[in-house]
Amino acid sequence: MNKTKAGLCGHIARWALLAALLTGCAGQQLHRDGLSLMAEGRVEEGLAKLSQATQAAPGNPAYRADLLRSRETTVNRMLAAAGSERAAGHTDAAQAIYARILGIDPDNSRARLGLEALEMDRRHDAALAEVENRLKKDDLEAARSALKPVLLENPKHGRALLLQRQIEEREAKQRLAEPTLRAKFTKPVALQFRDANLKMVFEALSRTSGINVLLDRDVRPDLKTSIFVKDVSVEDTIDLILLQNQLEKKILSDNTVFIYPSTPAKLKDYQDLKVRSFHLTNADPKQMLTMIKTLLKTKDIFIHEKTNSIVMRDTPEAIRLAEKMVADQDVAEPEVMLEVEVLEITRSRASELGIKFPQSFSLTTPGSVETLSQLRGLSSGALLVTPLSATLNLKLEDTDTNVLASPRIRVRNREKAKIMIGSRVPVITNAVTPVSTGTPVITGSVQYLDVGLKLEVEPDIHLDNEVVIKVGLDVSSIIREVPNVESGTLAYEVGTRNASTVLRLKDGETQILAGLISDEDRKTASKVPGLGQMPLLGRLFSSHKDDSTKTEIVLSITPRIVGSARLHDAGEVEYWSGTEASLRSSLFSIKPLGSIAVSTTAAATPIARTRPPARRDVQPAPQSAPATGMVVLTWQGPSQAKPGETIRLTLNAQSAQALGRAGLMMSFDPSVFKAVDVTEGGFFRQNDMQSTFSKTIDQASGQILVEVSGTGAEGNSGTASVVTLVFEAIAGHPQSQIVVGRMAPIGPGGEELAVTLPEPHVITVAP
Repeated sequence: MNKTKAGLCGHIARWALLAALLTGCAGQQLHRDGLSLMAEGRVEEGLAKLSQATQAAPGNPAYRADLLRSRETTVNRMLAAAGSERAAGHTDAAQAIYARILGIDPDNSRARLGLEALEMDRRHDAALAEVENRLKKDDLEAARSALKPVLLENPKHGRALLLQRQIEEREAKQRLAEPTLRAKFTKPVALQFRDANLKMVFEALSRTSGINVLLDRDVRPDLKTSIFVKDVSVEDTIDLILLQNQLEKKILSDNTVFIYPSTPAKLKDYQDLKVRSFHLTNADPKQMLTMIKTLLKTKDIFIHEKTNSIVMRDTPEAIRLAEKMVADQDVAEPEVMLEVEVLEITRSRASELGIKFPQSFSLTTPGSVETLSQLRGLSSGALLVTPLSATLNLKLEDTDTNVLASPRIRVRNREKAKIMIGSRVPVITNAVTPVSTGTPVITGSVQYLDVGLKLEVEPDIHLDNEVVIKVGLDVSSIIREVPNVESGTLAYEVGTRNASTVLRLKDGETQILAGLISDEDRKTASKVPGLGQMPLLGRLFSSHKDDSTKTEIVLSITPRIVGSARLHDAGEVEYWSGTEASLRSSLFSIKPLGSIAVSTTAAATPIARTRPPARRDVQPAPQSAPATGMVVLTWQGPSQAKPGETIRLTLNAQSAQALGRAGLMMSFDPSVFKAVDVTEGGFFRQNDMQSTFSKTIDQASGQILVEVSGTGAEGNSGTASVVTLVFEAIAGHPQSQIVVGRMAPIGPGGEELAVTLPEPHVITVAP
């Protein structure tokens, strides 16, 4: 029985061993197949094989490690590809890649977030298409309303920022052309009332213009007004009536206005408030909080330091003013790359010539001689004399040493930076504490001394591309050690040379600081007394040693500005803010459509009428001959391109008056075009004249800044190209615009010239 059981157990063990061998062979084959498929680029099939190999041989850690490593590498590569497709605007391709990632790793959070981001991109694209449609219809208010949700969700959206720029430019042109209110009711109206009851005036206005006017119950029934207006918009007329009687309005719909007294209690009841979060990138939130509270008198405002943001609750006008203030202040500080070269030049000459004779000798007697009588009995052979020798010195040594350090350091504006090239030498200090019984207690400490080259810089970058640099240079070296054997203290005698100055350099200008010279000359002579002091023959009985060392420190520093400070537009640095009592982002004014008269005497004579605005067809004036002092800009370039093509777009200027310099700001869509280069045209180089030209390309925000000026005293005029923009089309777009946002032409005498900006240049990028 026992033999039978033993045989059965052995049989089972053999079958188990055979099964394990077969499983191991199958797992090894699956593992090889998976790696081969991965090498061929068939990642899904390869990962499936590696997963099967892991299941077939769960005890093999190498199979599982290859599976995890291959899956992680594949997923990371696919995530990068999906991000590139999304950045290029290929949402369908990006979605397909994210779906493949989830098929490989269903719990991948980055892929799920990517799909959510794609959904947001589609929503934003639809909103931006609506914005472009509104812009074509010149409905700026509706375009801004449609654009605002996109910027709230993604404040750095390039296409949205470009559209916002276009809206602001059109609004700025309208404000510059004539002061206007953004009225809901633009129908012209003519009113003539003298000392009339306020309710009767509003009733007549409502009956003739079709505007519903609701009065608060606290509006006094005995209020009277006198107004004579002609060809003024309905809203401007209402505002004039409210201004006379200290009333406020609240627009409820396109044809309904609610009138209430302008008292603090009523303002709290009826004035709508908004909550706005400002996520700051560069500005200090505490300083921005102080600025908003000081200028806008905002009380409901909070700082969230963790997210570097400010949250405020105030009226829409106050929110809009705060937006302008934040946009003006929340700008990136420029940086400067400092190219520094420090050269230490050492020249030394050492010479030692002559015969060095022994300086002393001694006689020694045997130890048995103790008295004078014994000394007299000694012979000359019993005296011992120290050896005597003379040395002929023939030494001449010249040494030239150059120690060069050329660090490059990038520094933020108005921040300090330090460069240390050398070594840290330990300085040992021991303190001995006596003890009444026993040996004293010695307490040691080690401090480190920086020896070598130390350079401290603090740049201050100006808007004219000049850099003021505070420079502190210190060069030190160890002359000798100063040990203290009794206390065990080790110190050093350090020689140093330093300089401190303030430089003002242009971008790319090199300044050399030299003259830190150390010159040492030492002469030593060893002579035989008497003989060595004889003229001429004394050189045979003396040895002369000369040591001369000269060291000079040369510092070269070159600043190169990285990301120069942005020049703000006029609308960002100066804008209306209302009165002391009420905030407004625009000036309270009316359109100059007719005449206005206000009176407070005579009987009430109501006359009210409306009439439709007259249509006027205005033909554009030809630009072939610009007026005196006017600079006219025009585009010249292709209107179609394909992705991958290089596009050259030239901006031409026509000016009848001499032009000395000009500053340009141009915008483009960074998701459609990549700015490759900006080259100067021939306008400022006419008649073989010289010019200065600087450019700044900000691909992330889609902006190009150009500063160009001529060197002639009389300036330049005529017709020629100003700049040529070189773009590479990177994505398809039906109508992408290149916009000249601003130009500041200055005459040779410093006078400002008028300018006519060109219409946006539209380019169709189609595959």
